[in-house]
Amino acid sequence: MLEILKMSVLFIIALLIVIKAADIFVDNVLKVGTALGVSQVLLGITAVAMGTSLPEYGSALISSLSHTGGMGVGLVIGSNIWNLAGILGISALISGYIKADEKFIKRDGLMAVIVGVILFIIMIAVFLSGADIISKIGSVIMMLVFFYYLKILIRDQKKEIKDLKSIKEKASKDKIPIEKIDEKTPELEEILENKKKPLNKKNIAYLIGGISGIIVGCELLVYSAVGLADIFSIPQMIMGLFLLAITTSFPELVITVTSAMKGLHGMAIGNIIGTAAFNILIGIGIPAFIVTMPVDPISLYFDAPYMIMVYVLAIFLVKYNGMKLTRITGLILISLYILYTILRIFVVT
Repeated sequence: MLEILKMSVLFIIALLIVIKAADIFVDNVLKVGTALGVSQVLLGITAVAMGTSLPEYGSALISSLSHTGGMGVGLVIGSNIWNLAGILGISALISGYIKADEKFIKRDGLMAVIVGVILFIIMIAVFLSGADIISKIGSVIMMLVFFYYLKILIRDQKKEIKDLKSIKEKASKDKIPIEKIDEKTPELEEILENKKKPLNKKNIAYLIGGISGIIVGCELLVYSAVGLADIFSIPQMIMGLFLLAITTSFPELVITVTSAMKGLHGMAIGNIIGTAAFNILIGIGIPAFIVTMPVDPISLYFDAPYMIMVYVLAIFLVKYNGMKLTRITGLILISLYILYTILRIFVVT
């Protein structure tokens, strides 16, 4: 009883640390990023996604080193399903709506689906080969795809900045407010203006403090969650798919909700999409290159296909609902995660 109380108190303290650190991180990553000329979407897909994915990546690597790699793969897949269906659904429900740019959906939404398919194909190759582990060739493919994705993002932002100069010239010549020419220009304008200013050391310090707090808080979350799971004898695979997936995703949840509430819709969606790419391509790719990473058969025929289905449906809901997630679509996504939980625990074993 004393051990349960101890782990429960530690879990609550860790959660409070993560919430505060995430709020500090969001505020300062935007200031530092725009000063460096980085857009909200690119920030969400790179810095925010990578920073908040450290717990999942670390947990997957640790599970592989401790010869429980199946939990590592399950953790990544379960985390991705929770991120999109659970976190985006909750964020839309709380904030009222989350807007999405059409180009963003076509590029980054499609990439999320492609990444899921790549993982699925690699997992099929694993079972066809009879090795039951992700090969080094598969891990290298995942890492190369991730860096190619980053290259595309950086190229596209450079093009947007170049186009902005033409837009500003047209606005100045025709005496038209720049916001009326292109709704994305205010954000790009902010990037150009802030890029002229030196980096604020205070913002950098808060940024480092925020990400440090997120990492420490999440490690405590994982530790306490695992402790509670051991006490109640929760199976290892279920721990990876649900308990660890959700607890290590608390940074994504808090940052996405915070970003949506502050009107930073690009960062909110970019964080989730970027996290999905990072979790799979790097969170599985690097551990699979370093150590053996076995794949559970259920992950192949149920978990991975369900993850891809959720991503396809989410893109469909956004595209055919005025390029935004509303409270209704948020409820649909949350329902998908609840359905997944019920099926995975009670039906698919």
